[in-house]
Amino acid sequence: MPSIKDVAKRAGVGIATVSRVINNSGYVKNETRKKVEEVIRELNFHPNEIARSMTKQRSGIVAFIIPNSIHLFFAQLIYHFEGELYNYGFKLMVCNSSEQIEKEISYLDMLRQNKVDAVVLLTNNDIERYFEKGMAVISFDRHFEGIPVLSSDNYKGGVLAANRLIDAGCKHLMFIGDDAQGDYIRVSTEVSKRRIGFIEQAKKRGVTDVTILEYPLGDYIRIPEYVHDNVAMHPEVDGIFCVSDAVAADVIRHLEKRGIRVPEDVRVIGFDGGDSFINLGKRITSIRQNTEALAKDLASMILSYRDNKVVTNRIVPVTLIEGETA
Repeated sequence: MPSIKDVAKRAGVGIATVSRVINNSGYVKNETRKKVEEVIRELNFHPNEIARSMTKQRSGIVAFIIPNSIHLFFAQLIYHFEGELYNYGFKLMVCNSSEQIEKEISYLDMLRQNKVDAVVLLTNNDIERYFEKGMAVISFDRHFEGIPVLSSDNYKGGVLAANRLIDAGCKHLMFIGDDAQGDYIRVSTEVSKRRIGFIEQAKKRGVTDVTILEYPLGDYIRIPEYVHDNVAMHPEVDGIFCVSDAVAADVIRHLEKRGIRVPEDVRVIGFDGGDSFINLGKRITSIRQNTEALAKDLASMILSYRDNKVVTNRIVPVTLIEGETA
């Protein structure tokens, strides 16, 4: 029976390189990987799965890969998720990817190397090819084949926002977000359903004047100036639904600088339900994502992975939180 040494010798590489190819961990040049895989087939080499499984050890660590932990929603979710995991004997590793796919890949490599027990991933990058069958990965807000997804009921959130603005008498609506369909778009996530639900419900209610303003994916802190310029070009708008509270706060500040009163002249609704009134001076009317429930579901999904149970998609209900802006 051929050994890993035989494969390494025939391929002209080191044993460590063969190991990285077998375990799909670490960096190996494509041409080297192909050569090693070819030799493995030629020699009919089969890794000792029993020995490999015995070397697997649980780290007790879960990695949460997010674009930016400064975002209010992410910060609150991390707080509750860490607490839930701690109750089950896990520690949380927070990874700010800044939308850099190299960072995301490096943390997936940690999962392959058993340095973390599971990964929760929120990404807009094309990272599907780095997933392997059986990986303990949970996707937040985005669908990948074979990977369980956790999300809030974004579509219902859009419906609630449309109803609230229309019930208040708004007839000229606007949606502002970073996921509207444009030439630059890379992926479509569950977040897109906020816009879809908003538009479809407005039409059902007889309001067809809905303006869509979009900006590049990943600008989680502030929206670009050209969005402000476009808002100014639509003085008829009397109701705005923003993709997040952070965006809503920015829009409200911009409107008030121009002498437009919120909510007297324009009503504004955000999404997330965080404590965004701290910097704004007023609480934003918002669609609240239940971070406590999301954290509990995430922890439950992690436990299912640990116990070798089937992990299924989950959607957490949202609610409208009345504030002072709508």
